[in-house]
Amino acid sequence: MNVLMIGVDKTSIGGMLTVVENYLNNEDFCRKTNLKYIATVIRANKFIKIFTFLKVLPKIIYVIKKGKIDIVHVHMGERGSVFREGLVVWIAKRMGVKTVIHMHGATIEDWYEKRNRIIQKIIGKIFTLPDRMIVLGKKWSVFMEQVMGDANKDKIIVLHNAVNVEKTNCYNAEAHNVLFYGMLIPRKGIEDLLQAFQLILDQIPENVKLTIYGDDKEFDIAGKIAEYHLEGRAVYCGWLPKEERLRCFSETMLNVLPSYNEGLPMTILESMGYGIPNISTNIASIPEAVIDGINGNLIPPGDVDRLAYVMKRLILDVDLRISYSQEAYLKAKEEFSLPYHFKKLLNIYGELAS
Repeated sequence: MNVLMIGVDKTSIGGMLTVVENYLNNEDFCRKTNLKYIATVIRANKFIKIFTFLKVLPKIIYVIKKGKIDIVHVHMGERGSVFREGLVVWIAKRMGVKTVIHMHGATIEDWYEKRNRIIQKIIGKIFTLPDRMIVLGKKWSVFMEQVMGDANKDKIIVLHNAVNVEKTNCYNAEAHNVLFYGMLIPRKGIEDLLQAFQLILDQIPENVKLTIYGDDKEFDIAGKIAEYHLEGRAVYCGWLPKEERLRCFSETMLNVLPSYNEGLPMTILESMGYGIPNISTNIASIPEAVIDGINGNLIPPGDVDRLAYVMKRLILDVDLRISYSQEAYLKAKEEFSLPYHFKKLLNIYGELAS
């Protein structure tokens, strides 16, 4: 079996890169698929992205032809990614190769609904091109069925993101940090978190701090921390590199991601794999990982008062956090581990190749 995977390059930031690196860094998966990888997306403005894509397109065609590729697996987001990677899928189909679209777009549904009917029809045609459409959760399969139609619904497969799960639950119940780990953009709910943390500041121990990791392009996190008078209690630490992740998790009592739009966030799965309880929102595929009242808590997006309440409750109740931790770790180990994910994807490849 020969697989060509198309996705983002190492300058990119976010969950898609983490998923891609999981594949590229697993020797057994690479060996079984004879995996080749071509990055079509770099972290740049849209004009440079288009130029980069057009530049590597001939290489994709060459590799498909000369590498005797059986399957082209394309990682896709929303907006321009749909049309760029859609073209790759169309070319691969014309060359007689089986194709897979792996949809990561957190805002794909909202983005689609805001297009005019002509563009929606084009998007629908692109989504029906591949032999398999992988979505991150059951919620997205419902949306894809609506766009792709009944005739193509058998192409849709739910494949949850996966992460490295520690051999044992490593949760540190004595940790004092509340963690936000993600892009500092409005849809991630970072401002809601700052507001909620400010509301409970005088009701929680003084050693509890909000540690913020993520790429800050336009949010001005330093200014927001000052605006909410959180100096000394909220700390912005930049992007969280891989080599620092375990140290960060060892100091984390609680991970909070109050997003408005998501797929299945890697930050939630990664922290669960370490045994850290999560507070997040009841949107997208998040409820398939975080079970409210069992291994974490879910709130409606934008409900700052509720967020403040559940944060305060978990910060103060160590026994509840430990209970959530045990359930979160088991959930990650049983349903979101890398071996489970690789096995399911290899089965998808095997069906297509045969």
